[in-house]
Amino acid sequence: MIEKLKLNIINVYSQIHTLVSYNNNSSISFDGSQRQIEFFTAWDRITQFYENKKIDKLKFLEVGAWKGLWGLAFTEFCKLYNIKGEYTTITLIDHDPNNIPLYNTINYNKSQGIKSNLIDMNTFDKNALSEVKKYGESFNIVFIDAGHKYHEAINDINKFSSLATDLLLFHDIRPITATNDCGVYQAIQDSNIKLDEEISTSNAEMGIGIKYIK
Repeated sequence: MIEKLKLNIINVYSQIHTLVSYNNNSSISFDGSQRQIEFFTAWDRITQFYENKKIDKLKFLEVGAWKGLWGLAFTEFCKLYNIKGEYTTITLIDHDPNNIPLYNTINYNKSQGIKSNLIDMNTFDKNALSEVKKYGESFNIVFIDAGHKYHEAINDINKFSSLATDLLLFHDIRPITATNDCGVYQAIQDSNIKLDEEISTSNAEMGIGIKYIK
């Protein structure tokens, strides 16, 4: 099923965003946002996590979305496994005008029967957590991928990590120290979060961390 999921994600992204082809190397894809091998490995792990569980509903929170790739993947995952899904993202659109296509993802998800909520807000806003909680006190999956500097990552971890009930994921866990303005890994460590998996093809950038909650 994971191969079908990959194909569906590639096809949908190509239709509503940018034409992209599947590759199994370490090159960066999806408009510079992901290494496909890391991204699809993470979705393989998500699939494995849920495959023996009887679930009919899932809620996904994405902290910082770039064009909504993960939101699209979540929608295709839910469709493939006949799950009623709800996607929420807190993303400051003004941070990068190139992120306007995120609205295309939100609209696509809704057209596929996936309730989707876009909170256009900086995660440093004092009301950020309360705004997210309007859509649920908890989420099965929380994916943190907003600011990559240490103070940004620690803010997002402190505010949103406890909302995860099944899976807590992080992007940009490389490099492993708070240098080069990428302190995500250090923020994870300082938050006493032990990652169960570190999916990485480079020590210099990107990488995905997974914490299994239950």
